[in-house]
Amino acid sequence: MLIDRFDRRINYLRISLTDRCNLRCIYCMPPEGERKLRHKDILRYEELLRIARIAI
Repeated sequence: MLIDRFDRRINYLRISLTDRCNLRCIYCMPPEGERKLRHKDILRYEELLRIARIAI
């Protein structure tokens, strides 16, 4: 069991594949849009899988 520094038990893992919203709401999306990510800046499936395996 994993326990954090506040003595809380961590019994789940959530991996967000992106921190970018794709809803394009006019109240939070900048007028110029968001910068496109280069392919090399995005984790590959194998990298995400490795992170998940290490964590569990």
